[in-house]
This record gives sequence, C-alpha cells and structure tokens, in this order.
Amino acid sequence: MPKHILVLAAILATFGPLAMAGQSPPAPAVGFGLQRTTVLVTDIDKSLDFYQRIGLLKASDTVTKVTDQGGVFGAADLPLTADSKTGRLVVMQTGTGQAQLALLAYNDPPLPSARGNLVGVGIGDIIMTIEVPDIQGAANRLAQIGTRFQRNTVRFTQITADGSQQTGQHFLAFDPDGHMVEVSQLDKR
Repeated sequence: MPKHILVLAAILATFGPLAMAGQSPPAPAVGFGLQRTTVLVTDIDKSLDFYQRIGLLKASDTVTKVTDQGGVFGAADLPLTADSKTGRLVVMQTGTGQAQLALLAYNDPPLPSARGNLVGVGIGDIIMTIEVPDIQGAANRLAQIGTRFQRNTVRFTQITADGSQQTGQHFLAFDPDGHMVEVSQLDKR
C-alpha cells in the first residue's frame, strides 16, 4: 500500500472526528516522539540479516533472563503465548540513529506465533516503512536470501504535510516472520 494512503488514513483517524465536530486538533506536545518499534521474531539471526540487507545498522544486542534486573518481560508482564525464561533484544537503527527498530526473540521455550494468517495482512498487523538511498540495491540483497516480495518496485506520488507532491519508488516484501515491510526511495527535490 502506498505510503501516502497510510498517512492519509492516519490523519483521518486522528483528526477526522475533531474536524467534524468543528474543533482544532491539539498542538503537538513538546518533547514527544516515537522512540522505537519492537517486533517479536522467531529466528533473530534471520531477521537481523533481513533488516541489515535493507540498510539498518545494529546498535545493541542483549540477552537477558527473567531473573535479571530489567530483564525480559515475562508471562507475568505480557500476555505471551509461552512462559519464556530468556530473550534476546537486538536494536537496529538508521545511519543517523533517529529511527529504531528492535527485534525481540524469546527462548526457553520459544514463542509460537499468535498470528493466524502468515501469508496475508490483517487487523493487528503492522506495515513498517524503511526509506533507503538505493532501492534497487536493497531489493537485490533481499532477493539473495529468498525474500518473498508482495509488489516489485513501482513509482508513487504522495502529498506532503505542506501540500506539495513528493515522488519516489517503493516495493513491498515480507520479513522472515511474515511482517510486511515497505521499502521506499524518495526522489531528490
């Protein structure tokens, strides 16, 4: 799905009810920002390889036990599908360090999937968008490991916050656990 449709849906979902009621949206909070997105994965090494091929860098790699202070969230903390005792958290980031994606795998025992449909996208799923400087290079590196592509590279046009048009290219692929990833490259203005 093109990024501009996702952005428009998010804007309408957030501000649509306010606009219909004749109210202005709230001012952004100072110091507010999305810190990180964490994705639960089955095989952290395969997922690490997938996201590194897109261009993300490993910022940290930690193995913890439930008994460690600040260790993994256990079944007492989260509604996990198994009572795992150890976990590995790998934090990935862009070259600028401004955006982070964390990969979390539970071991002893590993978590079974809570997703019913690993071949499609539905409610409760996420679509991650990662912007890259070389989209063809990213696609080639992902193809080398047998990545399943939903859509090959196509051009798109989106409307930016200031009302101007931004163009670029993107493709859709599934990571090793079936999470959909949109990889995009914006044209230089």
